[in-house]
Amino acid sequence: MRSFLFILLFVCSLFSCKSPRQSGGYNLGFEDIYQDSAIGWKGYTLNDSTVYTAKLDSRIFRSGDYSASIAFEGGKPQFSTWARFITKKYAGDSITFSGFIKTENVTDGYAGLWMRIDPYIAFDNMHKRGAKGTTDWTEYRITLPLDPEKTDKIVLGGMLVGKGKMWLDDLKISIDGKDISELQPMVTAPAEDDREFDRGSLVTINDSDSSTIHTLYQLGLVWGYLKYRHPNVIKGDYNWDYELFRVLPELLKAQAGKRDDILLNWIDTLGKVPKATKRAVTDSISIQPDLSWIKQSGFSANLQSVLLNLSKAEISTESQYYVSKGRASNVSIEHERPYMQMPFTDDGYRLLALYRYWNIIQYFFPYKNDIGTDWKAILKKYIPKFLSAKNELAYKLSLLELAGQIHDSHAFFDFDYAIHNFLGNRQFPVRLKFINNQPVVTGFSDETLAQKNDLQIGDIVVKINGKAVETIVNRLRAYTPASNNWTQLRDIAGSLVRTNDSILSVDIIRNGKQKQKMVSSYDPGTFQTPKEFSMLNIPYKWVENKVGYIDHGKLKTRDLAAVFEQFKEARGIIIDLRNYPSDYLIYTLPEFLLPELKPFVKILVPDIHNPGSFSFAAPFKTGNVRSDYYRGKVVLLIDETTQSSSEYHAMAYRAAPNCMVIGTPSAGADGNVSEIILPGYLKTRFSGIGIFYPDGSPTQRTGIIPDIIVRPTVQGIIAGRDEILEKAKEVILQ
Repeated sequence: MRSFLFILLFVCSLFSCKSPRQSGGYNLGFEDIYQDSAIGWKGYTLNDSTVYTAKLDSRIFRSGDYSASIAFEGGKPQFSTWARFITKKYAGDSITFSGFIKTENVTDGYAGLWMRIDPYIAFDNMHKRGAKGTTDWTEYRITLPLDPEKTDKIVLGGMLVGKGKMWLDDLKISIDGKDISELQPMVTAPAEDDREFDRGSLVTINDSDSSTIHTLYQLGLVWGYLKYRHPNVIKGDYNWDYELFRVLPELLKAQAGKRDDILLNWIDTLGKVPKATKRAVTDSISIQPDLSWIKQSGFSANLQSVLLNLSKAEISTESQYYVSKGRASNVSIEHERPYMQMPFTDDGYRLLALYRYWNIIQYFFPYKNDIGTDWKAILKKYIPKFLSAKNELAYKLSLLELAGQIHDSHAFFDFDYAIHNFLGNRQFPVRLKFINNQPVVTGFSDETLAQKNDLQIGDIVVKINGKAVETIVNRLRAYTPASNNWTQLRDIAGSLVRTNDSILSVDIIRNGKQKQKMVSSYDPGTFQTPKEFSMLNIPYKWVENKVGYIDHGKLKTRDLAAVFEQFKEARGIIIDLRNYPSDYLIYTLPEFLLPELKPFVKILVPDIHNPGSFSFAAPFKTGNVRSDYYRGKVVLLIDETTQSSSEYHAMAYRAAPNCMVIGTPSAGADGNVSEIILPGYLKTRFSGIGIFYPDGSPTQRTGIIPDIIVRPTVQGIIAGRDEILEKAKEVILQ
């Protein structure tokens, strides 16, 4: 059965987000009724090969006159829910949702409460502690941490998974121990009170001719510019998503000569802009905002003047509504509604998703100039793609493809069931790695199942279900965001073993001969942990006489003194960075490797008060002034799995005086990430700060370049050799 978390993401994407209409309270006893429905609540039942009924019950209840019931009626057991939304915000550290549940013959699942704080803040559905069998009224509770500043809404209710029947009654909501009925909602920005288009944008775009595309292109540019530049939008006076839905129909209906007037009037209604002042020009600004589109997009002279005037207006240093400065000086994207209830046939919401993503990259992605394509051309190119993506999968794949255009391996999407289904819910039990541009079996997800299907280490996969691997790889490239080709192939290797078929025809090359095999696929949740994943968590060891080895993915700060005491007489130390760090060692480990403080990185950060501009901070230094530093050779091992923080650590260690890097180029995706929430409850990321060597050399897309390139071979894989590690030992001992 699929994870209940993603089941509920699916359920809630279909619920209305209407505010409660009853006076006082949240109808937690199901007593406020209109036409046999509990006001503010919605019962959701699956109809695809499953029958559940969710309705009020006036015969069985704990108090009052009604309870809410869910009953399984037949078909393949899945789940059904009662749910309601809380869109008001309350101050506090935690929220508790409690209530009484009665069950009858619940099997193949459970009955329970569930609560989720959106977007992606906290979730619990009691899947390990729900009620089973037949039980009398019993109280249950869920407590989650509360973060009102980041919360868009809270969704809660009861659910039945599997067979049987449940009743729900006498619910309570409390915050920090106080009943919600005794609390006053927080005062919020006007943008949060605008709920006019919660159930749909009411925007229909019938034409996709060149004139319409150009108009939508112009609007996307202006909409994003005003979002991050206009003082009253920045304050949160407007729900900027819904302002888009208000201006769109009028703009599309207008004759071409009148559209600039509509935009001018729209800007005028937003309120007075403080008198433009000349922005101070500083030498620290390395990238200036791109305002070329204002004069190049066919706007009237009057509209150009208004837009350019906005570029000169000072943006308050106070807190902004849509963006803030993150802990690492990257941008933090704020108050973006996830619109889980978004109808995927809604033209307005799909266009909103494109505009939202494109403008965040336009103004806050430090590597925008390294994309390799004019980012404005991408906006125009993707408008027709999003207009034609009229179902869920097409829409989500369009977003995934769009994210791939920034060439950033951080731009992956969090687990999404539609994309997951597209790639395949099942897997055949091997791990692949591209060697010489060919996918080679380098390990097993389940060794027993691999042997059962006669798959061996070193097998080269050349066809799957009769399709050449090259064809499949080319299809997957569009949906695999990556900084460069070698990192993209790394991620595609994981997708190649995924399928929705139970049995596949797989052509392999083994010992120079091509063979066709029928291979079974499996639910990955059934795989047994490979032996190598069960080894003791040992972060360092001797691998050769006088050669020490550190597994950077296991090393902790607390280990450092013991590591360098044990290896103080070593001829060399190998630090394996083909993993992700388990601790932050940027400044602590180099104290043992460097005799002095030394710069190792220069960081490019966005300026939220001048959107689109980026400045270099002073170079960061690592090391320490000490005479007892380690003087032997230091060798760093890297490959395409060395990404982000691991790359950052490699840069710091490379500052050591006797350091060498061996392997293949790293992933080329460095810098603290910023998150983006997109309509349809999708979350993605991008590298939020730029990472450069002190001399200004880039790392994004290029990665860390080894001093000695060593590429694994098929023969080495079959023999069980680590050829990169072998070369490191050779360099130290020669």
